[in-house]
Amino acid sequence: MGKEVEGRNFKESVKKTGSFILSIVVGAIIGLGIGVIIAFSNSRIFEGDIFTIVICFVIFIFSFLLQLILHELGHLIFGLWSGYEFVSFRVGSLTFIKENGKIVRKKFKVMGTGGQCLMMPPEGNGYDCPYFLYNLGGILMNTLVSCLCVAVYLLIPIPKMLAAFLLFTAVSGFYDLIMNGIPMKIGGIANDGYNMLSLGKDKVARYGLYIQLRANGLIYQGIRIKDMPLQWFEIHDEADLNNPLISSIKLLEATYYHDRKEFHKAKECYETLLNEVPKLIKVYENEIKCELLFYEIIGEARKETIDNLYTKELKKYIKITNCYITRKRLMYAYALVIEKNSEKADKILKEVDVVKKTYPAKAEVESELEIIEIIKQKYTPLLENEII
Repeated sequence: MGKEVEGRNFKESVKKTGSFILSIVVGAIIGLGIGVIIAFSNSRIFEGDIFTIVICFVIFIFSFLLQLILHELGHLIFGLWSGYEFVSFRVGSLTFIKENGKIVRKKFKVMGTGGQCLMMPPEGNGYDCPYFLYNLGGILMNTLVSCLCVAVYLLIPIPKMLAAFLLFTAVSGFYDLIMNGIPMKIGGIANDGYNMLSLGKDKVARYGLYIQLRANGLIYQGIRIKDMPLQWFEIHDEADLNNPLISSIKLLEATYYHDRKEFHKAKECYETLLNEVPKLIKVYENEIKCELLFYEIIGEARKETIDNLYTKELKKYIKITNCYITRKRLMYAYALVIEKNSEKADKILKEVDVVKKTYPAKAEVESELEIIEIIKQKYTPLLENEII
């Protein structure tokens, strides 16, 4: 057991070192690009006082945000072109979803992503889902806008601040191109390039993308995952669960059982992924540990098992993902059952009331509210009796 842990720690160290080196390389490429452009333009932007430099910095932040929005807009445009339907568009935590035929504002954030455009794929068998343009759309948009900015910047005489805007927009776009186009996992999440590589090689990965997007789209429409066909989430034993797009299908199967309150079956799915998939991405691993912690809390509540799951690392992840309604449900159970702190539990219930109003996935809200009510009905009287 010690050797396994040591081996995992070594692999994690290698991954972190690789990510650090990649960041340096990307930074060097971007720095070189800035240097080349400035050299070609006779440094016309940075000849000024400190005020000019501050303004340029503000422009850089704005241009970076603009390219982030353009990236997601690229997914939207090319997704619609490929026959997809709009589901949600998010920048930071600001989220827009389609609800009852109208675009409404919600609030949500996914760790490791600055934005996200989710769409519903056209109906089909999943294996033939049109994936190329939808996945490549963000990179294409960033590249197109960056090239246009460079052309205008180099060829047309323009005011200094506009030149700064074009320069930084181009640099931000090329940064997005590198970070999303080169296949890699960033913060435990596969980027567009990594997904494109997987989708091209494995038809089961294409099905994984299809079923993940379709299930998500239906959940946003208010359809519970327990009401979807179980066959959607069944994959053959030979499927490569190390591929995030494929392991996501198993996660959806677990969510299906969770929504049906068949927690023992959901637990089996999660344990299969955690114990038998050596290359499981970190975000999936943390999500699974959160759910296993919950099942232990409302089950046998063994202190040793809870302590092994509820580590410093998982506490940090829980804090980062505190906006998830699933996380509210977990911490409510922990406060009520383990800490036996009714005041803390009531405070979390108030947080749930706030979150449910702005949460984009309304079917998920409905499911989690049911489970929270079950916990409340079962454990609140027990706690009250203990106090008495």
